[in-house]
Parts: sequence; structure tokens; C-alpha cells
Amino acid sequence: MNASLSNQAKEAAAFLMRRYRHGAYRAIRDPEGVVSLWAIEGSPNAPFSLSFVDKGRVYNKIEDVPDHVLKAFIDQVRKSARN
Repeated sequence: MNASLSNQAKEAAAFLMRRYRHGAYRAIRDPEGVVSLWAIEGSPNAPFSLSFVDKGRVYNKIEDVPDHVLKAFIDQVRKSARN
């Protein structure tokens, strides 16, 4: 695990937490490498939480997420922050 990449991903997650405040979300990487953020139904008032999905596997800790997923996640958050 690349420590710099992990820190960038934590900053990106913190940005999302400030933006959305509540609800459970999944950052899902599709086979083409694009990450999309999905709200998990039934949890709009829950405290903010974020999990990651790649190839059917769910990761709840940033430290466990493969580097290629973190890179795609960071890129996607940066793109969405510009909009």
C-alpha cells in the first residue's frame, strides 16, 4: 500500500463527507476502471460512511483497497470537485 496514495484517498473521502454529511455510500469501480458513487438505500440519515467495491469484493477500510482502485477513486473525486 502506497502511504501517499492512502492519504490522498482519505482526503478525497473527507471531501465527500463534507459534501454529503449523511448516508452510506459505495465507490464502485467498473470493469473499464471508472469509479461511480452510489448511495445505499435505506440509510439517508445514518452517519456518513464509505466502502469500496472492486470485482465483487467490498472493502470497508481505505488501507485494504487496492492501489488501482484508490487511484481511480481519487481521480473521480477530483473531477467531481471541479463541477
